[in-house]
Amino acid sequence: MEKEQSLFQWERVKRFNFSVWTVLIGVLIARTSFFMAWPFLIVFLYQDYAASAIEVGSMLALSALTGSATGLYSGYLSDKFGRKWIMVAGCLIAFVAYVGIANANQVWHFYVLILMAGFMRPLIDGPAKAVIGDSLSDLKDRELALNIRYFLLNIGAAVGPLLGVTLALANPQMLFLITGITHLVYGGWILFGIERKGRYTKPDRSMLPNFRQTVKEISGDRIFVLLLFANLLLMFVYAQLESSVPQVIVRSGIEDAAKLIALLMMVNAVTIVLFQFPMLKLMEKVPLFARTRIGMILIAAGQLAFIVTPSQSAIGWGVACFIVSLGEVITFPTLNVQIDRLAPAHLRGSYFGATALYSLGFAIGPALGGVVVEWFGAEWLFGLCFIVSLAMIWLYWIAQHTEDVVERETVNQT
Repeated sequence: MEKEQSLFQWERVKRFNFSVWTVLIGVLIARTSFFMAWPFLIVFLYQDYAASAIEVGSMLALSALTGSATGLYSGYLSDKFGRKWIMVAGCLIAFVAYVGIANANQVWHFYVLILMAGFMRPLIDGPAKAVIGDSLSDLKDRELALNIRYFLLNIGAAVGPLLGVTLALANPQMLFLITGITHLVYGGWILFGIERKGRYTKPDRSMLPNFRQTVKEISGDRIFVLLLFANLLLMFVYAQLESSVPQVIVRSGIEDAAKLIALLMMVNAVTIVLFQFPMLKLMEKVPLFARTRIGMILIAAGQLAFIVTPSQSAIGWGVACFIVSLGEVITFPTLNVQIDRLAPAHLRGSYFGATALYSLGFAIGPALGGVVVEWFGAEWLFGLCFIVSLAMIWLYWIAQHTEDVVERETVNQT
């Protein structure tokens, strides 16, 4: 019986239907092409268009804010009209945005196009996660599929920049053209692979309320709202690894700062790829709330490690980054599994869409982190992140002990 309940069974993968594989393979291809081009955006904005740090930062912040603001509504539309058409719309917007970036020749063009890139992300990501929930009735089948999706996303994040350097370092605009065409192909594949006639039973959408009532229902789900705030704080803390930590290293005066920053990014990627499934196997019997808190405790410990690391110690930076990355490996895949289990079936897209609010943490994190580093120093920033980590752990504890008054989907849990 225990074996039957294990997450790691080939039978679970065999139950993945064509829609699930469309999402899983699609996220690998789309994310690889995205990470192949996106890291070079700042480079050619600075080199070719003399864009200031403030201009680039405001572009990226506006992009994240756009995704946060539109996520809930795009998720609701996927509940109302189906996942396929919303995802296809997102792919078409991505095609226009990335091909436009490849051909843009003025800074204001980039403001518009990067804003479009932020708008398209929740149109694709939220419904894609909902497709997995729609397609698999077994909780653990869904948990495995969501973990595989996160793993493939990180494979793309690790492989993409290497391909970008290899293919077109001298002409990064070409990479954005490839990324745009890839999303156009992905859109066509979604048309063919998701909600296929004869293999898809259209759900009863008579239970779906209007948008205002949907917002009211979601905001009344106290457990979900607590997790939403906790995960926004989590993204704020995690954003420092990609934004403020490189700034701190550059300011430290350490030799070969660029190499150390690249090394930390590699530590992060390798940790995720190597440790995600071993940690999942180790913790598959641990309840989701406890599992998430363990990951958040590691992220908090990583902030302390950053504080005590001598600024010239490459090993210290690497160890601290490894601790945070290990916390990410445990926490981030579990977030999607929790949302999947909390979301009522008729509002699955809306719930996943609402999680786009997490990206506010990514928008606020770099800006506030840069201010704290500039005015107070790195120790204050990592101290703030440690306190924020304690706050999100506390919010998760409260959510776990909050009475659940929402009628949720009953599914097979074998």
